[in-house]
Amino acid sequence: MKKIFVVKIGSSVLLTERNKLDEYRVGHIASQVASLKEAGFNLVLVISGAVGLGSNFIDINNKDLIKKRVAAGIGQAILISYFNMIFKDKNLQVAQVLLTKKDLNSKDITNILKCYLHAGFIPLINENDVVDLNSFSGNDFLGAEITSLLNAKKFIMLSTMKGSEYGVGGGEAKQEVIELLKRKNIETEIVDGKLKNILLKTII
Repeated sequence: MKKIFVVKIGSSVLLTERNKLDEYRVGHIASQVASLKEAGFNLVLVISGAVGLGSNFIDINNKDLIKKRVAAGIGQAILISYFNMIFKDKNLQVAQVLLTKKDLNSKDITNILKCYLHAGFIPLINENDVVDLNSFSGNDFLGAEITSLLNAKKFIMLSTMKGSEYGVGGGEAKQEVIELLKRKNIETEIVDGKLKNILLKTII
């Protein structure tokens, strides 16, 4: 199989200051993914932002975990619909994969992801926060798990390092992920997800 790169896209990259999806940013990422796919690379995207998007529809400021899970379901629907529409414009077909930590105990997940990649689809992975909120302790760790499962060439975290009040992780989690994958001889890099053509520059 062609070289696999796992890319985690943080909430601070995907969402505007008003917690709306940054369609321009998604379009720019889609264009880069299309160019990389044409160049022979396989990409898996781990996307954050569902809870943040859902917070536009339900008040989660009281730290009610049930409401956060409700918000995640609303936001995930918005995320996948926009990604599907924008990536389709670049002749890319996406596939949604929502996971909890216990799902990784099944070898089927690895086979399913490899099947998507072999067929030329772009897996869009997120924690299944509706079922089990933050079961991976954030998408940085989920991305690391997927990178290991697929024996990917590299794990790239697109971030502005601002973090998000709706997610978990942050700089400390990212450093922990770097050390975790280093022990498995897998390269990890944190880059500014808002820089022009940052994926192309990082991978090619």
